[in-house]
Amino acid sequence: MSNMNIWDAVSKSDAKFLKQVKVGRGFTAIDAHSQIMKATEVFGPVGGGWGYHVSHSIEVLTPNDSVIIAGVSVWYNEPSNVFGPVLGCKTLMRNGKTDEDAPKKAMTDGLTKALSHLGFNADVFLGEFDGNKYTDDTQKAKRDW
Repeated sequence: MSNMNIWDAVSKSDAKFLKQVKVGRGFTAIDAHSQIMKATEVFGPVGGGWGYHVSHSIEVLTPNDSVIIAGVSVWYNEPSNVFGPVLGCKTLMRNGKTDEDAPKKAMTDGLTKALSHLGFNADVFLGEFDGNKYTDDTQKAKRDW
């Protein structure tokens, strides 16, 4: 077995599950559910072939501002084959306004980052989708699977 078997099986992204986000200098966002689908394809159903554990903590920055941090640990093949936690973070409260979805967003952020350590969507994390390359036919053909 090659050390790159998992990486090679999950590193290429399907462009239909990606979108350009134009915030700051911009980035490519990955549909987190597509990662769950790919993990299920490679390892089997969640809870059987792979899974994850999440812990949350809240960091108060000011009386009206806080973030929630999710520590996500992922296992595959068997629960004892675990790594993490990998941290995801989202704003919970800004200027006194609470985001009720922040815990879920932080967990999703942590899960995406944890799966990236196994090679999921490595092409995105390695910058192959930076700028507008993902719409260029030559680059797109390179990634088709």
